[in-house]
Amino acid sequence: MPLSRAQIRGAITSSPWTKDFFHLQPFPVNQLKRYSFEDVLVKAVKPKDRIKYWNIVPGDRVRIIGEKEGKLLEVAKINKLSNRVYLKGATAKTEGGLKNVHYSRCQLFIGEFEFPPRGKAIEAPSFATRVGTSPPYWQPMGARYEWERFAAGTTPRLPVTSNTSGRIKIPWPKRPERPKYESTLYTSKAEDVMAVTYKPFSLPSDESAEVPQVDAENDYIQSLLDPEKRTYDAAAPMELHLQKELSNPHSRAKKQARWQTAQARQRELLDQYVRHELKDLKGRTRRDARAEAVWKWRERLAADLREEKKRRWVHRGGEAAVVGQKQRRARKERKQDERLRNLVLKEEPNQIVPATA
Repeated sequence: MPLSRAQIRGAITSSPWTKDFFHLQPFPVNQLKRYSFEDVLVKAVKPKDRIKYWNIVPGDRVRIIGEKEGKLLEVAKINKLSNRVYLKGATAKTEGGLKNVHYSRCQLFIGEFEFPPRGKAIEAPSFATRVGTSPPYWQPMGARYEWERFAAGTTPRLPVTSNTSGRIKIPWPKRPERPKYESTLYTSKAEDVMAVTYKPFSLPSDESAEVPQVDAENDYIQSLLDPEKRTYDAAAPMELHLQKELSNPHSRAKKQARWQTAQARQRELLDQYVRHELKDLKGRTRRDARAEAVWKWRERLAADLREEKKRRWVHRGGEAAVVGQKQRRARKERKQDERLRNLVLKEEPNQIVPATA
């Protein structure tokens, strides 16, 4: 299955974890086309050239090979489709101030180590020239793949000891801790949040018993019609039946429920047309009768769609706009006729008064 546009945009990520391998799948080239300026510009290499397990992830510190300064830069994002690494801390004239380089141009920073030369020992940064890994395994707790990485080669070369055995473990970057916000005057207390402020009425245990009536809704309606007749307590808790009215109607679950209801209604309508046509064949075969029922069903759906479009057009003010436009056009014509009737010409030479019949 090819990648979707959402998965292609998600290839540029700031997460250090590898949770899937969707970025290794091929996709049509037209998916990279930008249809508006708001779309993200994404470039991609061939699937066989894409990196499966990334050892340079957001949060690591690297240096760019070939630059004389050797400045330490932090990885902000990675692009798993183009094998590019976005670095912050460099002087780049790009959007967001991030400089992007190829994965192969980055050397992973290991740490500061003491080097015992002939004179006094000094501390210098060390970088990994070759990175080795342990076999990856699936971690179900974090729903991601995990493995350990080691520096198989360093520059400058580190002295081999019994503790390192030629390989230095490179820890993964730690995520920054969540900021702790101080309580203010607008912060709700824990006891106020956990307090039970509404208790719905209890239904009778016997099914044959009468259901108690709730007069809160009637009291509210009467308070709107005649405020002096009844008093409505505005501090009363909200009733449960208002949940549908105040909830978001555009959620994915509700959209899917409406779509499924519409599909079921269309299938039921098709069954009705088929049963009606098969009830009286009128010399036709069952196949022809079914085909005619499908044709009538499609015509009915097209007519319902036209009515629904017209209803939406009226609801959003299209009909009122047309009526207002006609009124403005008629008023403009009346004013123009009035100006022509009230037009008075000054007496000037070479004017001829038409003779009356």
